[in-house]
Amino acid sequence: MLAPSKGLHTQNEMVIQKHIFFIIISLFPIVIKSQDYCGFIQEIQEYQDSVKLRNSGDLNIIDSTTFNILEYLSFFNEIEIEEGIKIGVYFLDNFYDGNPYIYALRSKEKLIDKNKRALYKFLNQPESRAKNHIKPNDSEIGFLQYLFFYEMGEQFALKWHSNYNEKYIICSKKKLRNVINEFKKYNQPYSNKKEMEVPLFGGDTIQIKKLEKINPAIQLEVGNEHCTISWIENRTHKGIYRCIYKIQREAPHEIEMVSEEELLDISIGFIY
Repeated sequence: MLAPSKGLHTQNEMVIQKHIFFIIISLFPIVIKSQDYCGFIQEIQEYQDSVKLRNSGDLNIIDSTTFNILEYLSFFNEIEIEEGIKIGVYFLDNFYDGNPYIYALRSKEKLIDKNKRALYKFLNQPESRAKNHIKPNDSEIGFLQYLFFYEMGEQFALKWHSNYNEKYIICSKKKLRNVINEFKKYNQPYSNKKEMEVPLFGGDTIQIKKLEKINPAIQLEVGNEHCTISWIENRTHKGIYRCIYKIQREAPHEIEMVSEEELLDISIGFIY
């Protein structure tokens, strides 16, 4: 049996390298898109994190120097607001908790906040929620912005007990690494009294090790009828989940959570 010649080796190597090159080139747009998706998420979440509250009498309100509704909406440049609708934000402070409501009004309507009970009822009606008066442009980033606004749009300026419902998207390896490092730190007991040691936050060690191998990049696919989006949600007082959503491409663009996989169970050692 004859051994292959050196030239044949070289030729085969060139063919293999060419195939690898084409595979890398074909994957490159996917990587770029994933970075674009995460860029939007990180930018909007940084803005949310910058929003502050200030005292107004006995209640807290959003500090207007840190939040402007028009500036906030400008992040969602691939979303259209229903004609004849104006959008505003109201911070409902219930002393022990408080959170913002992004509401919608017809052009001639005004928000009346004198009766707190009536206001709470109004803000929680589906017709009054801004997320029910928007639609995405038929594009990948349009669907991503639409899903974020719908699921995460009011995740800012949370007060006290409202932090139990805090959540945000992890879409970069750097952010995931930072979160894992925090859990490793918090898994060490701390002492506020010599006789009592309680972990501030807790996470299963095996789950944390598995989490280190997770790719947090956002996955997005537009099909004929639906857009499917997969992302990692950190529900800071409950757990970290890989969630898959399906969005109808045609109006009314209904959103359905297809699956929810727990990646890390979070336990907390304190009460607000």
